[in-house]
Amino acid sequence: MSTFQKSSEVSGIACNVCDADDVQKLANFAVKELGSINIWINNAGTNKGFRPLLEFSDEDIRQIVSTNLVGSLLCTREAMQVMKNQAIGGHIFNMDGAGSGGSSTPLTAVYGSTKCGLRQLQASLLKECKRSKVGVHTASPGMVLTDLLLSGSSIQNKQMFNIICELPETVARTLVPRMRVVKGTGKAISYLTPPRILLALVTAWLRRGRWFDAKGRALYAAEADRLRNWAENRTRFSFTDAMEMYTENTWVSVFSLSVVCAFIILSSTGSTFPGT
Repeated sequence: MSTFQKSSEVSGIACNVCDADDVQKLANFAVKELGSINIWINNAGTNKGFRPLLEFSDEDIRQIVSTNLVGSLLCTREAMQVMKNQAIGGHIFNMDGAGSGGSSTPLTAVYGSTKCGLRQLQASLLKECKRSKVGVHTASPGMVLTDLLLSGSSIQNKQMFNIICELPETVARTLVPRMRVVKGTGKAISYLTPPRILLALVTAWLRRGRWFDAKGRALYAAEADRLRNWAENRTRFSFTDAMEMYTENTWVSVFSLSVVCAFIILSSTGSTFPGT
């Protein structure tokens, strides 16, 4: 549990999510420091670049599967163990990613298979925890400018990132408040919602050169400077934030999704995507 005061304090401990003992130490540390665990987010992940499966080494595959899938299993189990004994229960979030819905992920086959496995885990836990005080959810940050995404990316990839990607702190400003007030179980919290996709597509010409120049060189500020600026302006409320809250579960979201689908269909039949 955390509270907002005049001064904030962050506590941490190193943890190898692939090691069950380390995960247990993390849970014990959290309970000792915070008193209880209300929200647990399994955000550790790795990819090892974009390339065919034949070019992945044994160690690459082991690390990806161990971190993304085994790590999430161990962490989820430990969080459930703590939360089931708390009067308030708690909420666990596993992170969606490319492949979560069972779609193909060429050049990231190992990563995609772990994300598909997490979706199956979610479906199973919803039934196991049906009468539990523990809520199990998924969070989808969309495409975020992190080392995980940028590893092995091409100049063409980066031009597309200009249009659809966001910085971690931008995504967190939307996802974290929604995670803090989540109720029940089985919720899917997403950043890249249909209204946001629509807005990105219709303003694609304005977004060229937003994060990377024509040669793929980064144009955005260093993380420390960005975080300082974000903290100073953390109360800002963007147009897309307001749009998402107003349109959630309404016909406007359906309309937005319909427009996005129409755009994809037109693109696949020969239309040219702006900026490519």
